[in-house]
Amino acid sequence: MNQALYQWSATQIAQAVARRELGVREITRAVLERIEGVDPKITAYARVDAEGALATADQLDARLARGESLGPLGGVPFSVKDLLATAGLETAFGSHLLAGNVPARDTVAVERLRAAGGVLLGKTTTPEYGHKALTSSPRHGHSRNPWHFGHSPGGSSGGSAAAVASGLGPLSLTTDGSGSARIPASACGVLGLKPTLGRIPNENAVELFTNFITLGLATRTVADLALGLQVTAGPAAEDPWSRGAPAPDFLACAQRGREGLRGLRVLVIERMGNERISAGMAAALERTVRALEDAGATVRRHEAPVDNGRQLLVTMMRAYQNIRLRPMLATHRDLMDPTLVEALEEGASQTLADVQRAPADRSALYRSVEAMLARHDLLLTPTVSSAAPRVDQGQNEPLVIDGVAVGALRAQWYCYTGLFNLTGHPALSVPAGFDADGLPLGIQLVGPWNGEARLLAAAAGLEAAMPWAAHWPALDGAGGPLPYPPAR
Repeated sequence: MNQALYQWSATQIAQAVARRELGVREITRAVLERIEGVDPKITAYARVDAEGALATADQLDARLARGESLGPLGGVPFSVKDLLATAGLETAFGSHLLAGNVPARDTVAVERLRAAGGVLLGKTTTPEYGHKALTSSPRHGHSRNPWHFGHSPGGSSGGSAAAVASGLGPLSLTTDGSGSARIPASACGVLGLKPTLGRIPNENAVELFTNFITLGLATRTVADLALGLQVTAGPAAEDPWSRGAPAPDFLACAQRGREGLRGLRVLVIERMGNERISAGMAAALERTVRALEDAGATVRRHEAPVDNGRQLLVTMMRAYQNIRLRPMLATHRDLMDPTLVEALEEGASQTLADVQRAPADRSALYRSVEAMLARHDLLLTPTVSSAAPRVDQGQNEPLVIDGVAVGALRAQWYCYTGLFNLTGHPALSVPAGFDADGLPLGIQLVGPWNGEARLLAAAAGLEAAMPWAAHWPALDGAGGPLPYPPAR
């Protein structure tokens, strides 16, 4: 194999370790060296635990020497977004307010990744409390897009997507409350999965029974995505949404190649409340449609307007953020991200009627998506309306597409993703080439509840038709830390 070790996929690593062709310490050290050389340019990691990772690697190598099996992820280095608890490793939510917060136990999904033989490298960057779709925070400054350091990696799982795209670990555990796994996947040219609500347990959700935030995964290959999902999916008593849905064989679904597209009925939705999409994204959409049709899928265009639920999602997000975080304003406002402060102020201004109406409106949106999926196997949309904005783009600044200011970023860029958080349907961002400036573009696939197997099969077909994993960012620009106000 001619690839450098940091370029190996999780599947390749696990197979080589199982065959005793590769030591766990060897692969762990190679990825840590890659992080040391690259991450100062892009700030994908909030914290790297080199000592802990190497200690785990030595323990796993010792088990191999005793003839023990390590599990399906044996020896695979992985990272975790800094919103998820990791035992013994700081979990600070990208905030000064939680500096030094070291959980006593892992989130269930992290626990499962470790138990399967994975090696935790560290925590990836996130905006403060994951509150926006751009990865910048007062604590860590701006994370950069590995394909072009002058652009954002998206968010809020931007550190995870940038890390996977750059060879800083082949698999990362993410979260997704309004597109947070899919938006940066599109921006960084990797796969980003938001599974069905509850498919991967999210026991730490603030409101379990009205939850719309899922745990997800970022990888470079469909096989790796299936492997990560196979390990993390499944019921846990701590999350009621995770119960009662046995997981299929995701690994088998990812091996179908272009056969996974034959006979699929696909509905294309080009706009969801936004004024326009970029010329590059329009081309990526058409490129994907052609690949589907060439492989035997039937594609139909959706002509009627689609309610993307944006205002409802903002209402629900602001309601729980206001209750959870607003008390911090009295004592810590000056240390918090100004856009988070604005979000909390917005939450405080909501009317009781808005919040009371939300459950019924959410139910109506679920039924509207179900109606589309009753006649189609998959929905297909752009993941976002254009490639990644500039690295210092403000969350509340207007978005510019092909030289035209089109309105607020949250209404005009990531207008395709949040609907499926509200309805619970699984959605996956798949790489779909690059725009004229060399920035990645992603297309979103949406399936029925518990339909991850269908998404993986379709993604495997697109991966065979439009191979993307061979592309690596050059990482040769003028990267490095970019200050973010307010300084501590």
